[in-house]
Amino acid sequence: MPLTQLNFQPGLDTENTPTGAEGRWVDGDKIRFRKGLPQKIGGWTKFSADYYVGVGRALEQWYSLDGSRYEALGTDRKIYVYQSGDNQDITPIRSTDALVNAISTTTSSNVITITDTSHGALQGDFVTLSSVSADVAGIPAATLDAEYEILNISNVNAYTIESSATANANTGPTANCTATYQLNIGPSIQTFGYGWGASTWGASTWGTPRSTSSVILDARLWSINNWGEDLVITEKDGGTYEWDLSGGMSTNRAEAIANAPTTSTLSLISTETRHVICMGTETTIGDSTTFDKMFIRWSDQENYNFWTPNVTNSAGSQRIAGGSEIRCARPAKGTILVWTDTAMQSMSFIGPPFIFGFRQLGNDCGAVGLNSAIVIDDVAYWMSDGQFFRYAGSVQEIPCPILNHVFEDINKVQYPQVYAAQNSNFSEVIWYYCSSSADQNDRYVIYNYLENSWYFGTMERSTYQDNGVELNPLATEYLATSNASTISTINGLTQGRSLIYAQESGVDADGSALQAYIQSGDGDIADGETFSFINKVIPDFQDQTGNTVITLSVKDYPNDTATVGETLTVNNTTRFVNTRIRGRQSNIKIQNNNVGDNWRFGTLRVNIKQDGKR
Repeated sequence: MPLTQLNFQPGLDTENTPTGAEGRWVDGDKIRFRKGLPQKIGGWTKFSADYYVGVGRALEQWYSLDGSRYEALGTDRKIYVYQSGDNQDITPIRSTDALVNAISTTTSSNVITITDTSHGALQGDFVTLSSVSADVAGIPAATLDAEYEILNISNVNAYTIESSATANANTGPTANCTATYQLNIGPSIQTFGYGWGASTWGASTWGTPRSTSSVILDARLWSINNWGEDLVITEKDGGTYEWDLSGGMSTNRAEAIANAPTTSTLSLISTETRHVICMGTETTIGDSTTFDKMFIRWSDQENYNFWTPNVTNSAGSQRIAGGSEIRCARPAKGTILVWTDTAMQSMSFIGPPFIFGFRQLGNDCGAVGLNSAIVIDDVAYWMSDGQFFRYAGSVQEIPCPILNHVFEDINKVQYPQVYAAQNSNFSEVIWYYCSSSADQNDRYVIYNYLENSWYFGTMERSTYQDNGVELNPLATEYLATSNASTISTINGLTQGRSLIYAQESGVDADGSALQAYIQSGDGDIADGETFSFINKVIPDFQDQTGNTVITLSVKDYPNDTATVGETLTVNNTTRFVNTRIRGRQSNIKIQNNNVGDNWRFGTLRVNIKQDGKR
């Protein structure tokens, strides 16, 4: 009999039954489609050898005026800037206190109590002690001069830290020093507040923790914007800061922008008009009690230190309708796109006296989080609750043949972690998200907007930035159990670090095997009326290195469990493989397992014939 060529449509399809998906791919991991053919994705290597404290939540890249490349990373605990191998902590300073008789020790313990009236610190915050006036209990003053993670809050006037040395006596409080407190850390995930009374006074028994709550504690997220060669940074539901590159890398920290709102959901920059825009912000600047999640405020043109409107500037404000909170915003050509929890609006420059005009673009198409949308060539793509959308002059649902795979296994509580990104070299929009059993991003779904195909997989990435400034895309991975050394020594640092990877680099996962696979739906001949017998397989691969494994599985009826007919290991010298595979229905799985393996699958030709009806 002549050889039969097995062809499959590009993309994955989980909406059909395995039999209904004949001629389609139904499952895969760490694969993509290029020109209709599946291939293993690119690998990754460390971009920076350093580890960063906390979970990466925002990643920004830019050029300085002299052409140097910079990266900024915001985590739930700190903000960093990287330039050519030099990492610096630029986390804003909350307060600096001069302390008298501040240090207490316990014999044979490295736990130290610091006394500071109304310190305002939280467990896990970072404090730096400097200018310690004397040795304490055998611990040299120079050793005490260090950065610490706060272990526990004793009370509003005291907390404990962990020294690198052990005390030889009970001492204190004694010694003077300066305590410099960094911005309070934020939650690493979105949680509910199950406190001791999130209701009216006397509503229930005092001292009884609540089992349910409507109080949401948002994950610490950031907006990081490039203002020329400087940065404008906004903490979600917090303040807005500037980082001036002219101050250099060393000891130069982000500082609060004078006169800017003190509480905002996000910020961005209108690159065409040079306004800094805060969204979900205060109706009265400086008064956090006037925080309105649907209120927008913008600075004067070219000057983000002026926010109060008058006849001599272009500062202003506007409350929008269509939802209960602003979730996301992205600049596009000639406009700014704004998503609420239920709708989408445009914000366009119209000049004095109103400065910006607003127009609702769509309903029932809200975004799920701060980073859930991206604009590519003036087309916006975003994840909504249970659906994907795009905007190119009008709001449109994007047909998605893997919709059930994504939204039947997604942690909706962690929607704020969803991170949309572009991989321009492969015309891909990527959304990283949490599966239903995870509280940090561990899944991705990809839409190839050029070839109109979808695919998914597993990968732990909390941020992603396309190439442009750097040769490769950059992404962060959080390692919850890591205790690797960070860019600077922090005494008492608890576990949890992030790495920045250069994506699409090589074929391996930072030196380990990058295992990838793709599996087809079930196929048959004569609609399964007869058995099939396959006695020869001719592989067709491109860019193949190492070994690729082809698994052919068979079953007699759609509801049967498939059994492996044969597993074939092939390389770039394999011409054909003789087989003996028999069944009414069969499917194919392509995979690799080892370091250095790479493949792009073309077509599979088999010698197949009818083999009876029993």
